Order: sequence, then C-alpha cells, then structure tokens
Amino acid sequence: MDTTRTDKVELIAATRDDIPLVQDLARFYLYDIARQIGPHEDWVANAAWRCERMDLSYAWNEGNHPFRIEVDGSVAGFCLIDRYCLVPGVDWNMSQFYVSGPWAGRGVGRRAAEAAFNHLMGCWQVVQFPQNRAAVLFWRRVIDTYSGGAFEERLIPGPGGDNVQLNVMTFSVSDMRARS
Repeated sequence: MDTTRTDKVELIAATRDDIPLVQDLARFYLYDIARQIGPHEDWVANAAWRCERMDLSYAWNEGNHPFRIEVDGSVAGFCLIDRYCLVPGVDWNMSQFYVSGPWAGRGVGRRAAEAAFNHLMGCWQVVQFPQNRAAVLFWRRVIDTYSGGAFEERLIPGPGGDNVQLNVMTFSVSDMRARS
C-alpha cells in the first residue's frame, strides 16, 4: 500500500560531490541484490565493508544522468541513467536504481522511476537479473502502468559471455510525456 502519497518524492541532479554518498548507498543496493540472487565474486566487501568493484563514478560522465532520490528533502536512494544498450534502438538505460529500506514498499520507487521516465524522451531499457524476482516484479508493474502495457520484455544473454541471462524491458516515452 502506498502510505506516502503526501510525501514529496524528487529526483535531484547529483553532482560529483554526491559520488561518495551514492557509493555508500550502493553497498546496500548490492546486498539487497545478493540477498535475491546469491553470492557473486564481484560483490565481495573488503574489511571496511566497501564493495570496491562497483565504481559508479561513470554515471557522472558526459551524457549520463545521475540523480539522488529524495523524500521530503531526505536522501532515499539513487537513480543512474546512461546510454548503454543491450538491445538495438535504446536511447536510455536505467543503469542503477535503488530505494533504501525505510522507503521500500511505500510508493517512493514507483514515483521516482516515473519522474526519471518523464525527464527523458525516447526508448528506454530497464535490466534485471531474472533471479531477482523482487526487481523483476517491481519493474514489470511500474513499466506496465507507466506505458499502458506498451512494453516488451525478453531474456537475453549477458554481455560477459559467462552464461548469465538478463531480463530486459523496453518501452518508449513520447514527447508528450517527457519533460527535459
């Protein structure tokens, strides 16, 4: 149930000064993913409980769109958008998206995702590990509602050649919905 209808959910453009914050949140993001799909060698934390292999600073490269997700002025997560595409014709990739535990299940993720989609016109892709059932169900529900059912979903081989399958959802945002 959406219990935060009156809360103000915003995407705030993240600056380079926000990289440490996003990196700190990313460790919880990875733990949540690992809880769903199991351990992975790239997600091992060091003695300081930092995941050194997940460097998200690429999100601040030109052409990408890093955001903090805020609820009533408090940081609730992050949203990183880039142009990496796994399927032809994609303009925007929801590279990383995380809403922290206190805000999960309260409508914050849905509203933040919709704000991101409204921000950029074109063809979007959102990718999940199929084993991460919570993410697949979340994105399927959000994208289905947002697109009015006009989206495609398919399993494709991951780019690493290591027999990893990825669930890819694609849909388009028209200029009537997007606001740059």
